[in-house]
Amino acid sequence: MNKALNSLRLFLFTCSGEDNYILKRCKSTIQRRFALIGFFVLLIFVGCFFSATLFSYSLFQGSECVSMSIGLLWGAMVVIMYLLLLHTISPAIIPLASKKKRRKDNAFYNESEEKAGFLSLSMFLRIAFMMLLAMIIAQPLNFSALSSTVETQLEKHKIQERVKLYSLTNKHLIEAEVINQREFNNKVNTQLSINHAQNVSSYLSAITAKIDTDRIFLQESTKKLNQLNNIDNHVFLNRNENQKKKLIIDKLETLLDNQITSDESFVQNLKSITISGTLKSDFDNYKSKLEGLVIEKISNYNNLNRLLDKSNFYIKTLQLLLIENPVSWLITVIVCLAFLLPIGLKYYARDISAKMFLEINKENHELIKLRAELISTTDFDWLEKKIKTINARDIRTSDYYFQRMLIEHRIILEEYDDAKKQFSGILTENIRKFNGNSMNRLLPLLEKLKKVNLSKHHYLTSKILEEYKNEIVIKYEYWLDCPFRTKRTQNVSIKNTEVGLLDFVYNQPENDENL
Repeated sequence: MNKALNSLRLFLFTCSGEDNYILKRCKSTIQRRFALIGFFVLLIFVGCFFSATLFSYSLFQGSECVSMSIGLLWGAMVVIMYLLLLHTISPAIIPLASKKKRRKDNAFYNESEEKAGFLSLSMFLRIAFMMLLAMIIAQPLNFSALSSTVETQLEKHKIQERVKLYSLTNKHLIEAEVINQREFNNKVNTQLSINHAQNVSSYLSAITAKIDTDRIFLQESTKKLNQLNNIDNHVFLNRNENQKKKLIIDKLETLLDNQITSDESFVQNLKSITISGTLKSDFDNYKSKLEGLVIEKISNYNNLNRLLDKSNFYIKTLQLLLIENPVSWLITVIVCLAFLLPIGLKYYARDISAKMFLEINKENHELIKLRAELISTTDFDWLEKKIKTINARDIRTSDYYFQRMLIEHRIILEEYDDAKKQFSGILTENIRKFNGNSMNRLLPLLEKLKKVNLSKHHYLTSKILEEYKNEIVIKYEYWLDCPFRTKRTQNVSIKNTEVGLLDFVYNQPENDENL
């Protein structure tokens, strides 16, 4: 049981994005804080995975493998960005050169400056970006959990869309009906007598009534759709507006049902209508065109129904949920809080670590000084010697960031010393080889000079040996706190007077002895 709990604790430490080795050495209070951060990060990953999987499943119409792959990818991407945000909340582990004037007091100790730094524009933008992600992630969860609660409102929206699309797709067909009717009536009036023309018009009154009904439907549906759009422009509707919207949708549904019923019955009745005489061929042609137009309207309606039945109206469902169902806002707020809580916990963990450290080690002035120098270095020579001589394993403290600073500073200093030794060895060896090659070229010439002028030979030989003697090359440092390179050495100016010379010799500060 203890082993399982320990493994779970280490896993949560990993999820928090911090160092397991250092956290294991901290007190249980600090460990619980970081384990809770890791739990929320894991919860964010699970939420992102389910959110993206559900959305992809709806988008790709049931492809489980593709949906789960997208869910894993999205969850990992969001968690990586989130861990990067958490990392920016941590105090600086190693010294960084600032582009602005460095503050004398470190923000880690100054509460007012710390709050001001946390509430900066940069932090606000990062948190705003995370809140945007959280709201996006919450919507597929809302859709999956609450979509059934807005089915009635969604059906009303489908009616509205059905009438709108039916009117748009069949507008030109109804206009074609009117044009064909006008052309046929012109032929009737020109080719027949007035009485005969009236008889034909009376006989074809059913066709005339149908075309008038279609024209009126187009006018009425357009008018009511415009009224409905005006109402929908308001984000929140009062009771009267809701009732008015419901009445308009009911009327639109009735208009559409009557229109579809009229089309289907008209196709059946049209077959029984015939005329004879000189206009028989013209009427048959007119009848055939009219029948084709009505059948095309019915076909458009059926295709429209199939299209609407396939669509889940994802975006509209989310809009209706946010407007009609307060629970959707509750879920959204919970997801946003899940993103915010680890940020607050991380900010609180760094404060409580510092407070516990100062309370426990208030008598250990040397350890307090070491921590202060790690945070804001003023005496790098002392800090470097202390870090190299102290054993980090012997320091048991609650301050996670102090231990991490100490360990990483030591690693950097040791690696830098190794790099300097390697640099010095390579350069020294290169100079030794250069000196050897130069001496090999000069020795034959010196031997010739020895036969001509012995005293000159001795003089030049001593000078050459002094010039080409092997020396150990040591890297010159331009920085006081190498390898962190935040403070440059200061060049000491000497006045070209007797007073300036004496001032340089006797009044140099102790910190400049190594310059």
